[in-house]
Amino acid sequence: MGGAPARYLVFFQYFGTRYSGVMETKSDQALVGVQNYLEKAAEQLKPSAPIKFHISSRTDSGVHALANAAHLDIRRAPGKAPFTAQQLLQGLNHHLRPEPIRILSAQRVPSTS
Repeated sequence: MGGAPARYLVFFQYFGTRYSGVMETKSDQALVGVQNYLEKAAEQLKPSAPIKFHISSRTDSGVHALANAAHLDIRRAPGKAPFTAQQLLQGLNHHLRPEPIRILSAQRVPSTS
């Protein structure tokens, strides 16, 4: 399965008008959460294990956020180096288009629990 996953801290913003809030929702709901889109974008980076965003706070339906924080762990295939912060930021933003969700910054952080 490869080495230990790399942990990243990301700050992101979004216009929440068409979302049920920031937290993940079931895909059969009329509005889904921002987390659904973040995790869908992360899956496009081809990790070797599913990626879960651990978001620091919640918002209600329709609420915008200028800077929310989350951490995520990314396990890559054996022999692949961890993403740099810039690669992660650019990759996620690329796969978030055309949604009004943007990663503002990303940095690798220790994986301590």
